[in-house]
Amino acid sequence: MHEKYIGAEAVVEGQRLFDKYRPIELDPNLSTADKYKLMQVWWKDSFDVLQKCGLKKDTLIEVCDSPLIQWRDHLLDFVRLLNEKQIPLIIFSASGFGELAIEYLLRKAGVWSENISILSNRMFFDQNNVFTRVELPIITIANKSGQLLVQQGLIEQNPARHNCLLIGDNLEDVKMSEGINFQNIYKVGFSSTNLDHFKQKFDMVLSIDGNYREIIELLD
Repeated sequence: MHEKYIGAEAVVEGQRLFDKYRPIELDPNLSTADKYKLMQVWWKDSFDVLQKCGLKKDTLIEVCDSPLIQWRDHLLDFVRLLNEKQIPLIIFSASGFGELAIEYLLRKAGVWSENISILSNRMFFDQNNVFTRVELPIITIANKSGQLLVQQGLIEQNPARHNCLLIGDNLEDVKMSEGINFQNIYKVGFSSTNLDHFKQKFDMVLSIDGNYREIIELLD
């Protein structure tokens, strides 16, 4: 986030945390338990930075309106197609901006619909719209599991729909269906690093800056 939104000191501290923990997040050889602990520390410290600098809800919305935020090509077409076919879409995100920003962006793009559910970090603000805390447990790439989706009531452990299209951009994202009894799961990953590991875990691997055209073709 730019210093005009949170100040230079917060930007420096956020970058320091990123430089320290991002390689850990991408490490395919680190155990799940170790990665979980370290990712919780990273996100907690990052949210503490936002709390200490007095982040306001209006500022968060202003960031969402930045032209630097872009959708992947054909992603909005994909969202519209799911709505047309009445296919549920669960957005499971470890985003630092959380549910508020995701829903705002979808509504702004004109694609918000009743088939969409979101599980992401929920931020709380005081009467002056200043950020105060984040709901626990903090969602990171290390605890994005299907069990958590079931616990939060977004899906049944034995869903009526038996097929799942799972899309992610992190190796741990394959766990988003764990604990849910689907009959068929097709996994699509976006990545330009750790490609051998991605190809072992995902059925289709696209470039990290790839688009949703090939994914849409799976549903046509």
